Amino acid sequence: MKDTDLANAAPEEALILAAGLGSRLRPHTQTPKPLTKVLGLTLAERVVCTLMDAGISRFLVTLGSEAETVREHFSDIARRRGVTIDFIEADGWERGNGASALAAKGRTGEAPFFLVMIDHLFDPKIARTLADDPPAPGEMRLAVDRDKDGIFDLDDVTRVRIDDGRIKEIDKTLDDWDAGDTGVMLCTSGLFEGLKRAAARNRHGLSDGLRELAGEGRAKTVDVTGLPWLDVDTPEALAEGERQLLRNQGRKTRDGPVARHLNRPVSRWLSRTLVRTSVTPNQISLASWLLSCIAAGLMAMSGYPALAIGGVLAQLASIIDGCDGEIARLKYSQSEFGGWFDAVLDRYADAILLFGLMWHEFAATGTNLSVVLGFAAIVGSFLNSYTADKYDGLMAQRLQGASYFRLGRDVRVFVIFLGAVLNQPLLTLGVVALMMNVEVLRRIVIYARADTR
Repeated sequence: MKDTDLANAAPEEALILAAGLGSRLRPHTQTPKPLTKVLGLTLAERVVCTLMDAGISRFLVTLGSEAETVREHFSDIARRRGVTIDFIEADGWERGNGASALAAKGRTGEAPFFLVMIDHLFDPKIARTLADDPPAPGEMRLAVDRDKDGIFDLDDVTRVRIDDGRIKEIDKTLDDWDAGDTGVMLCTSGLFEGLKRAAARNRHGLSDGLRELAGEGRAKTVDVTGLPWLDVDTPEALAEGERQLLRNQGRKTRDGPVARHLNRPVSRWLSRTLVRTSVTPNQISLASWLLSCIAAGLMAMSGYPALAIGGVLAQLASIIDGCDGEIARLKYSQSEFGGWFDAVLDRYADAILLFGLMWHEFAATGTNLSVVLGFAAIVGSFLNSYTADKYDGLMAQRLQGASYFRLGRDVRVFVIFLGAVLNQPLLTLGVVALMMNVEVLRRIVIYARADTR
């Protein structure tokens, strides 16, 4: 393969440095650092899943402290996740992470490879951004964050001074620096040349090897400012990592106003507990649907107390319905079936909730208007859901991930909740019918105008 081909080759594997002792976390977690759990997944599984999300399926893992325990855990991850993981016994790993990385010399393929630390949490977009700007043969690219105020532990971050996109200096003690080292890099075999020269000078840190390459202009940077990452070295950083992961679950662009401002804060709180259990996202979807059925049954009964309780349970079911996706993303257990199953159950829940409200009004007053409005509300709700994919896809393309106006299921269920608590079932059916059908027409107009451009 020619050098130019290598420069353009997509990364095929990743080197994970997992040999360290993790002395600052060990008293808190009582486990080897790679086995430290962060919201239901170990650091080891989380870094593998993050890189899988960036298209990597082959991994090299350096072993050192408690090597057999760490090897067994990674082997289990490989079996469950369907990836290939090979191991490297890193002699002299105690000297520094550069010695661990150097142990992989001759084991990486010809294409550029990712190098990551076992204790770094990072957005998969960081890896994809690096892959979009691969290093030339003999060079490496380091993902850096220029937002100093956003870095969690400024005293511990590895600091980078940059000159025209190249690393000028890298060290934890720099006073004059431009960006923080995220711990994610895309390398070629040239990395090992720098590490070997540094080791000859009895310097065994990864930064020492990068400094050698930087002196030859072969260590460059890629700016990933704004993308989340965190070095999990201390109990405080571990707690911050969990907060960040949960907070990022609330940034779905498809959330409506009720989901974003009311449901999501509560569902994240519930998910923080549920993610540590064996409960699956599909089980949560089913539980939310069953709660909606109970809510509909109560609303169909005569009398205000049952109506109000049913409305409260409907809103609670809507909140719980957000947990399935949150846990699936936190545990990297998303599946096409899971998303489809949740959508099917939501449609059943929508229909039965509105039918329960309609039955309550019809049984109490006998008015045919309740049947008409109930039918219109159910049809509008179904069409609202049916048009959602086209509408969301169009808006996501237009706004590049920014939030946008959206009336969906979160608003619909919240209106049902308010109407039941306020004892206004007929008015609620009318509001839902009008709101959902007008929203469908609005989407049709928006899509039609976009299609004619």
